[in-house]
Amino acid sequence: MTLAEFLDRFDGADRSIVVVNRTDPDPVLNMLVDTFGEDAVDVIDGTVEASERPQSDGDRGGDASHGGDPSRRDSRGGLTTREFTTDRIVDGNGEALGPDGSVTPEPGDPGPVIDVGALRRHDDVPFDGDDPEDLENLALLVEGDEVVAGSTLGELGNAVLFVNSDLYITGSRTLDDVDLPSVIGGLADTAFTLRGYPESNRQKLLLITISRFIERAAWMAGDGTLRSSFQRLSRLDDEVGTRRVYERVSAAGVDTHLYGIPDDLPRDLDAVIHGGDTRDFTDSWFVVYRPPEGPHSIDVDLGSDLKRGIEGGVGLLAVETEPRVWRGVWTFEPDRVRSVNRYIERNL
Repeated sequence: MTLAEFLDRFDGADRSIVVVNRTDPDPVLNMLVDTFGEDAVDVIDGTVEASERPQSDGDRGGDASHGGDPSRRDSRGGLTTREFTTDRIVDGNGEALGPDGSVTPEPGDPGPVIDVGALRRHDDVPFDGDDPEDLENLALLVEGDEVVAGSTLGELGNAVLFVNSDLYITGSRTLDDVDLPSVIGGLADTAFTLRGYPESNRQKLLLITISRFIERAAWMAGDGTLRSSFQRLSRLDDEVGTRRVYERVSAAGVDTHLYGIPDDLPRDLDAVIHGGDTRDFTDSWFVVYRPPEGPHSIDVDLGSDLKRGIEGGVGLLAVETEPRVWRGVWTFEPDRVRSVNRYIERNL
C-alpha cells in the first residue's frame, strides 16, 4: 500500500463557502476559488438581512425549503440554513416583499438572504471577526443544511487571501502568529484537490498555513510526536523560516521526525531523519502531530482549534496525483491521526 492508496480510505465532507453582503463580490469570490480550489468548496454569493427580531413562520412562509420549521432542524442540532435564511419574504397574500415592506415582483433567483440576528444569537456556531451585525463581508461554511462556522473576509484575508508563502519561508510569520479562522478550521475532514504554480498562485498556501498550524500545536504541547515530509530534505536549510520552526519544535521536547529525498541532510537539528526515494517520499505532503499515548487533556486556555490539536492530535495528508496537483484531507479526528501516524511510522 502507498500513501495515495491509504488516502483513498478517508471519506471527506461536502461543504460550501457562502459569501454574503458583497456589493462587488467577484474579486473576493475568485480569490477564494483560487485559494481553496473548486473541488474543495463551492463559493456562491448572497445578501444580508440584519433583523433584530426573531422571524415567525408567518414572516418567513412561501418557500417550503426555508420555512423555519423547528422540526426540520438538522439531526446534529446545529444552526441550519432554514433557521436564518430565506429566498424571499412574503405577506399574508403570498406576495413577495421588498426591504421596505412594499410588494415587489417575485425574484427569479435572489440567492440566500442571511438573517444576521439569528446567526449572532446562536452560540454553537464558531465565529471569528467583528460583530456580525456590523459586517460588510462575511463568509459562512455550510455542510448540507447546517452552518458549520463563520469568518469575516478580513480574518480569511489575514490568514490566506492577502498573504503569500514568503511570510512562512522567510520566517516573517512565526509560530506565535499562526492561527486558523473558523472557516478554515471547519474545513477539517473535507477532501480537497489543490493546484500548485503555475496553475494557481495561491492554493498551496492553504497547505502551508495548515502545516504551520499543526507545527504550532506540537510546539505548544512540548511533547508527543511530529512527523513531517519535505519531498527534498534540503528545504530545511534552504528555507530560513522552516528551519526556525523545527528548531523551536524539537527544542520544546517534541519527538521530531523528518522525511524526504536525502539530497542534502539538515545539519545540527535535533530530529530523526528518514530518507527515501519511493513515491511516499517524493509525492506526499504530510504533517502529523500525535500527543503522547494518544489524546490527553491540558489545562490551558487556548482557542478551540488549537486546544483540539494539542489535546487530541491533528494531521494533514496530501498526495501529488499529477504534476502540481495535490489531493488530500486534514483532520482532528484522533482515530484518523493515529492511523496516519501508524502508517508513516511502519512504512517510512
